[in-house]
Amino acid sequence: MAVTGIKANFWRDRSYLAVIITHFFVDVLNSSRNLVVAILAVEIGLTNAQVGIALLLYNVGSALAQPLFGWLADRIGPRWLVVGGMGWMIFFFGVTAVSGNWLALIAITVAGVGSGAFHPTGTMVASQISQTHRNRATAVFFMMGQLGLFSGPIFAGALLQTFGRPGYLILPALSLVAFISGWQWLTHTQHPHPTPIEQAKTTAEDNKEQLAGSRLTQAIMLAIIILTSSTVSIAAISFAPKLFTEMGFEPGYVGLLSGLFMMGSAIGGVVGGTLADRIHGKWVIVLGMLTAVLPVYLYIGVDGLGRLPLLFLAGFFMGMPHSIIVIMVQSLLPRRRALASGIALGFMFFSGSIGSYVVGLAADQFGLAEVLQVTAVLPIVAALTAATLKTRS
Repeated sequence: MAVTGIKANFWRDRSYLAVIITHFFVDVLNSSRNLVVAILAVEIGLTNAQVGIALLLYNVGSALAQPLFGWLADRIGPRWLVVGGMGWMIFFFGVTAVSGNWLALIAITVAGVGSGAFHPTGTMVASQISQTHRNRATAVFFMMGQLGLFSGPIFAGALLQTFGRPGYLILPALSLVAFISGWQWLTHTQHPHPTPIEQAKTTAEDNKEQLAGSRLTQAIMLAIIILTSSTVSIAAISFAPKLFTEMGFEPGYVGLLSGLFMMGSAIGGVVGGTLADRIHGKWVIVLGMLTAVLPVYLYIGVDGLGRLPLLFLAGFFMGMPHSIIVIMVQSLLPRRRALASGIALGFMFFSGSIGSYVVGLAADQFGLAEVLQVTAVLPIVAALTAATLKTRS
């Protein structure tokens, strides 16, 4: 894998291209599953809490696997984990398309392991392509995932509305493009050891971090930010499609509404990553979280076309901190970046899934629309916590 610490034009690196293409298709499948689960829930008659359990199992399976796969990636390199994770998802999402309701629900849950294999490994590759544009390269990597999250519900909605669930098989079939690119362009070679200059820089940064505040304190603060922000995003991604389906919207329109949140998050992630290459990332997190409060609160209650820009803005501001948080966690374990990525992404999935399960339980008691609006409080908690993060001197 051709990775250098000083490379600025990361677009020319084939290993980078392989992981961003794969990220797109992994998250096309990831986001399309929410629409499939929403339809299965209506057909089977699942409650909000039961839907929360199904989504929880998917995300927890992915979350718990990510630190393990990150640990492996630091030792064996990226190829088998990127290619194998994509292949795993292609197979089980294919099973989802052609099987009965309960088997489809099981298959779409098991598929989460493949996502867990890919994400920390792909993040490791992307974050080491360019030292001078690290936040931007990582943000573009996550943007491709967010574009996949945007496209997935739209593609799935159109296919399900036109052909029924068998037509959903087209999505895993298209994902073979990513499988082939990863097979051709990635190798088993691990990322290179840092040069003496880079090693000295890492050591100096470690010393500065210790002077600025303990790693444990930083980790706790980051965990709070991840928990609150991920709960808002995953709850919106998981339960908004069910709410819109219950409101009687067609699958294609539900897919569009869900996709707008993903598109906003994709663009917001790149904007946030670019800003973080110029100002300290903690202020980007504060900005994104505070400006997210109103659109997160308002998109539920607004009717008609007004809901469209609000969903986009909610996703935009909630997506701004994503790559910044991952980079911050990597700085706590600078020589174990894949493991650090796995811990960060895994905790995002896990904590957000636990939070969204609580949202599901509360929704059965108080109403889904009302509970989704209450989640607008959580970005305020994230912003206040981010403001307390220590900056390097």
